[in-house]
Amino acid sequence: MTDPDGDPVTITITGITQDEPIDSEDSGSPCPDGAGVGTSIALIRSERIGGGDGRVYHISFLADDGRGGQCTGTGTVCVPVKQKPTPVCVDQGPLFDSTQGLCATALCDATCAVDLAASSVCTGDLVPVALSRRLAGSRLLIARAAEATSEKKANRLMTSAMRSFRKAARIAAHAGRKGTISPVCANALAEMVDEAGVNLAR
Repeated sequence: MTDPDGDPVTITITGITQDEPIDSEDSGSPCPDGAGVGTSIALIRSERIGGGDGRVYHISFLADDGRGGQCTGTGTVCVPVKQKPTPVCVDQGPLFDSTQGLCATALCDATCAVDLAASSVCTGDLVPVALSRRLAGSRLLIARAAEATSEKKANRLMTSAMRSFRKAARIAAHAGRKGTISPVCANALAEMVDEAGVNLAR
């Protein structure tokens, strides 16, 4: 985003919607699929319904140059069913609010923040199967913690999830050294795990 006068532009996310239902049968998570409204960065879940036509997110924003110049816009992001040979999505329109989840326990904010961050990391890389499975298992534990009605059970699940996330970070570090994934992906995953530890310790 550029300003015709060369002024710095501030972007504020004003809405995130999608064309697939929240908590579809493939996700298994009660957490929102998007976050970041009111900030400059939109986080979206890199998931879609397996038998569908791909998921399309609609990300609305306000651009402001601080001198009275403003504009609004919407960008789309495709999460295709298949990456090859050509990623394709069929956009059914902004049908569902991505920021609305079904989680209703006291731990929702912390666990859902971790779940969404984990689902958004390394989306540009083809990660090794071992790493993909480890991340999926970690996120499943987080989703179960979000739904737990017992604090003791939730804490136990979060401890298991963090242990699994740390193993994922070690796998990613090794893959990064071998060149199987990009250094950006390996570093992003390590940062995500550190941040997850802080969120879940609150």
